[in-house]
Amino acid sequence: MAGNDYLDFQRKIAGERIMLMLPFNVVLVGRVRGTVDPSDVKAALEQLRLRHPLLAVRVKIEEDGSGELLSQDVPSIPVHVEPRNSEEQWLTRVEEEFRTSFPIETGPLLRCTLIHSENLCEIILCGHHIICDGMSLGYLLRDLLSSLADPKKDSAPPVFPPPIDRSTVERPPGSNAIQRFIMRVINKKWVAKGIRFSEADMRRMHTEFWQRNTGMQLLAWNMTAEDTARLVERSRSEKVTVNAALWAAFLAAQYKIQGDRERHRQRSALAVNTRDKLTTPAGEAFGFYASSLTVKLPYNPRDGFWENARIVHSIINKELAAANLFRMLSSEEIHPTLLDSLYFQKYGLLEGTIQGKFLRKMGWHQITYGYALTNVGQFDIPTRYGTLELDSVYGPLFYSDVEEKMVGVITVGGRLSFFHASRRAVVDDATRLQETAMKHLEKAIGSA
Repeated sequence: MAGNDYLDFQRKIAGERIMLMLPFNVVLVGRVRGTVDPSDVKAALEQLRLRHPLLAVRVKIEEDGSGELLSQDVPSIPVHVEPRNSEEQWLTRVEEEFRTSFPIETGPLLRCTLIHSENLCEIILCGHHIICDGMSLGYLLRDLLSSLADPKKDSAPPVFPPPIDRSTVERPPGSNAIQRFIMRVINKKWVAKGIRFSEADMRRMHTEFWQRNTGMQLLAWNMTAEDTARLVERSRSEKVTVNAALWAAFLAAQYKIQGDRERHRQRSALAVNTRDKLTTPAGEAFGFYASSLTVKLPYNPRDGFWENARIVHSIINKELAAANLFRMLSSEEIHPTLLDSLYFQKYGLLEGTIQGKFLRKMGWHQITYGYALTNVGQFDIPTRYGTLELDSVYGPLFYSDVEEKMVGVITVGGRLSFFHASRRAVVDDATRLQETAMKHLEKAIGSA
């Protein structure tokens, strides 16, 4: 099926255009018990391209810098296989996935790795953030395992991902006439420079990014099913969400280990699912349906754990009620190649006053957040697929240089799992943070 000429898909890139050149790959990992044949995985992914169109797209960048996703002449999804030699091996591979850019002009924008042994393997799904969020990778993992369990089963009908644009958003972000006028002037000055970036330029920037962002710390761990149930029940009795309790635990660990003097540790990045907030709900479509909020979440060591969790719960609810979750559409007012230029400026591959000002205005010039937490919540997918058992799921996770610490959280099969990313240069010992956060949770729920 190489070439993918049997599926015709074409769509303009809207607010996601801001991420096209950014080195932000998103990863989800499933640990599977049972015998998985790598050739079956490759065949299943090819079949799933009929169900999820964005698994088989490439990017066409127009002369004006705008872009389209096209399905013509897209190669097969690459599947990398390596023998499983240790428990930690898959973490090394995840770091490699973060470091490897995608061939945006030829596609595809997703790849798969199997850390493979006869009866146990890790399936690593990595996608360009422009086509997927963490939930998309979770649904893809489910569909992949379902296909492996019953390869002769008829394919489900295609799930076409609704776009996020001003026609599908009930309350698009606005700007006043003065702002629009200023932006038109800035865009005109920028266009006159004639700067445009290619895939080769993007690869150079990705290389420079990762040469400066060395010393990755990746940690993955689970809560037991019993402790997960205790956390859910205790959170319910305290009238807060599990998410608020998790935030309280990580903020407590941050305060104890790192303190709160650094300004960025007083700010948090909260990931938000937008699938049910479009005029055409996205459901289980494979696509990018996520937003984030900048939230000031305090931690007061003089208050008890659950009091801090209640404060976090209240602040998050107020911010969600007031926020426009589709503010990324505001980026459409900025010329797309000006958006592209920001990280080239940051990593020394471009110099200029205009992009320097935008870099600072958007907060991309420095670490802006202490924690970024992506909690998918209770992800309702099976753990049994014929002879295969989904033992654990880790993620979703990406690495960003504007967030000091990133944690992906998901609950599958009644167990919470955590996946942490940070750099040693800015986080001395991530293990101490992990252990401290979990001790706060265990104490709060009365676990041994």
